[in-house]
Amino acid sequence: SSSSSSSSNGGVGEGTVGNLLDGTRGSATAAVHADGLLLEAGGDEAWAFSTAADVSPPLSLSTTFACAVDGKGHVYGRQSAPTRSRCEALLGAIEGTPGAAAHAVLYASGLAACFAALSHFLPTRVAITGGYHGTHLVLRQLQRLSGGTKCQVVPLPSPDGVGADLAPGDVLWLETPLNPTCDVHDIGAYVDAARAAGGVRVVVDGTFAPAPLQRPLGLGADMVMHSTTKYLAGHSDATGGALCVADAEVAARLREDRTAYGSTPGSLEVWLLMRSLRTLHLRVERQSRSAAFLAEWLHGALPGVPGSEQHPLHGLVHAVHHPSLPSHSRHAVATRQMSGGFGGCFALELATEGAARALPGALHLFKDATSLGGVESLIEWRRKYDEAISPLLLRVSVGVEEPEHLQADLQRAILAVSSDAAAAAA
Repeated sequence: SSSSSSSSNGGVGEGTVGNLLDGTRGSATAAVHADGLLLEAGGDEAWAFSTAADVSPPLSLSTTFACAVDGKGHVYGRQSAPTRSRCEALLGAIEGTPGAAAHAVLYASGLAACFAALSHFLPTRVAITGGYHGTHLVLRQLQRLSGGTKCQVVPLPSPDGVGADLAPGDVLWLETPLNPTCDVHDIGAYVDAARAAGGVRVVVDGTFAPAPLQRPLGLGADMVMHSTTKYLAGHSDATGGALCVADAEVAARLREDRTAYGSTPGSLEVWLLMRSLRTLHLRVERQSRSAAFLAEWLHGALPGVPGSEQHPLHGLVHAVHHPSLPSHSRHAVATRQMSGGFGGCFALELATEGAARALPGALHLFKDATSLGGVESLIEWRRKYDEAISPLLLRVSVGVEEPEHLQADLQRAILAVSSDAAAAAA
């Protein structure tokens, strides 16, 4: 009876993979296992399933993996996965320099990476001034979770004041360039001050200026954080974050913590990031050059700048902030520190709040949208998100379009909204 049942089921269990393939045709078993059995059997069909010859790495979506006989293999997707490991190796190679390796750990978002960085050091105090509002949200969460004993915020001192204001275990959080005003912190000076103080850690938020523009690890920073959503992914289609460190053991501990936090990024987002990293240098270097071109042109309209009377926007621009400008207060630091370029974002202040509010909606080649770093140009009136920001200020993220086209769009729109604002005020 037992053997007749096996025979009546088409030979399931008769011993060879070929028999198993034949005996399960048409069944739910075939739907789950047929391709795997064909690979196991070898033969003419096996090559057709192989991804070994793929020029573009395939997307691995599996959340669990067959047990490796030698113990070297992925086990569960929350811990590690092929696409993520490959992308981390790629980003680490980009962040490092000859003779100085870097190790990247990916997260589900920039704020997840921020939380991981601060949780890793768990400082009593964090010296920070301004910058991305999300970082301050994370700091408040860690303050709450620790009963107010950790991550107490203190103003970022000058490098000369680090020794007096901070103690071992504290963290200097340097967002540079700063969102949205493009202020620049001297990473090397802060690193020297932190080392002299003893035990003070330096974390750099490099979202505004990823490698190849700026390399904080090479300047001695303990850790670099990125919102990969921005320049690293660069196409406005993949949310993520990353931490980069020079020590492989620190990276391993960060991955262990990530498993516990559940802040693992999705495989599709990681694959999209990996695709984008292939063109990172091409994109950000072009965006940086275009932003510098536009910032210099707009700066030429400021009252008091030689020749501004002949500028088509004379009197309509209040200020322009970009590290490329010699007038920028930290231009010398940026020139030394940002060896690959000054970044693709700049801050533009128009002469009136009415014109500033209206400009995003008057442009054709800039989208009125938040975020930055994508291949498309974006602009936003930042006051609607942060009341501490000047009502005259707009954050401009320059894409990969021809800068002359963006220039013409800005000129037309600024003239139009400034005229409308003047008429409304009359």
